[in-house]
This record gives sequence, C-alpha cells and structure tokens, in this order.
Amino acid sequence: MVEAVEVGGVPVVAVVGTCMNAGKTQAACALVQAFTHRGLRVTAGKATGVSLRRDILAMEDAGARRTLIFTDLGVVTTKAEVAPAVARTILTRLAAEQPDVIVLELGDGVLGLYGVDAILADPALRACFGAVVLAANDPVAAWGGVRLLAERFGVPTAVVTGPATDNVAGTVLVERETSVAAINARTEPARLASLVLDRLGVAPPVRGEADA
Repeated sequence: MVEAVEVGGVPVVAVVGTCMNAGKTQAACALVQAFTHRGLRVTAGKATGVSLRRDILAMEDAGARRTLIFTDLGVVTTKAEVAPAVARTILTRLAAEQPDVIVLELGDGVLGLYGVDAILADPALRACFGAVVLAANDPVAAWGGVRLLAERFGVPTAVVTGPATDNVAGTVLVERETSVAAINARTEPARLASLVLDRLGVAPPVRGEADA
C-alpha cells in the first residue's frame, strides 16, 4: 500500500454515514449514475467495512468505470490502524485511471470500529475530499453528524441525505437545525449530483467531448 496519496487533482466525493445502513451506498450509486449520465468519467471505491462486494458491484452497475474495495488490497475487515493506508491506495489507483470524479464510500459510521474516524483525521486524505456527503437515518443523527464532522475533524458537510430526508418534515428539520442542504438520493439524484458538482467545481463536459 502507498505511503502518500496522489490524486493528481481529480476531485473526490467522500460519502460517510452516521451508522451502518444509513443510505451511504444508495447515495454513492446515485452520484455515480447521475455523474455518468452527464458524460463524466467516474471511478468509485469503498475504503472501510467488512468483506461484502455487493456495494462495489452496485457502483459498477451504476456506471463506475473502475472500482476498488479494501479486499482487493488483501484486507478482510478494516480497522483504524490500516484504514488510512487503504484509503490512500484506493484513491491513488482510482486517480491513475484519469477519471473526472472519484466517489469514495466510507463504510460504517463516523464513529465506529472500522477506521472511518482515522481516515477523516488524516490531513492528506481530508485535503483530497472536495465534498463530503453525510447519510443519516434521522434528523438527530444528521445534526450530530454535521457537528461531529466539523468540530472533531474540521470537515464541512456539503449535503445531508439518507432516510432523514425521506419525507418533507425530516428534510425541513435537517436544514433548519444544521444549515446544510438536505436532498434525498433516491428521489432527487439529479439535484444531489448538481449540488455536489457545484461544490467540487466540476462542470459536465460539452456534448461530444465525453468518452464513448
């Protein structure tokens, strides 16, 4: 695994969650699909969690040109001691494909045993994240997740998604209490993608310029 992360200026979207099953993979796949539909070349990875390939296969189905998961590096289950090195290697290898955008899912929650916090605490990795998407199960989790990312890691949340945004009441509460946009990845993937691309400063290619 690499010691330094080299993304060569490729913008990275990090998808984090307040816990497992908070909608991270759905958000990652929605972004991959929406970016791809706009003509962008997308690669995707999963840097933490347990050895299940279904999430990364879903990203491939959504249109990711190349995917990587920590098991591809010989890691069965991640932990804080190895997670940053895994993330650096995955990002470096995905960036070598020269995509327009990398979508990186961090499995488990911001507070957990699989090393998400260690990745967020790594200055070099944080510097790669042009936008951080937070998936949360409810408004309270969204409120706590936004504060935790900002206060402990110095990471601003670009947008909140997940079950907390499944209805109008939850969306209104999240936006009112966090001052962060709340967009449901399942029902409004195009709007979610637009906000993230704007945060990254990435414009879709002019028609005809995208690779076939």
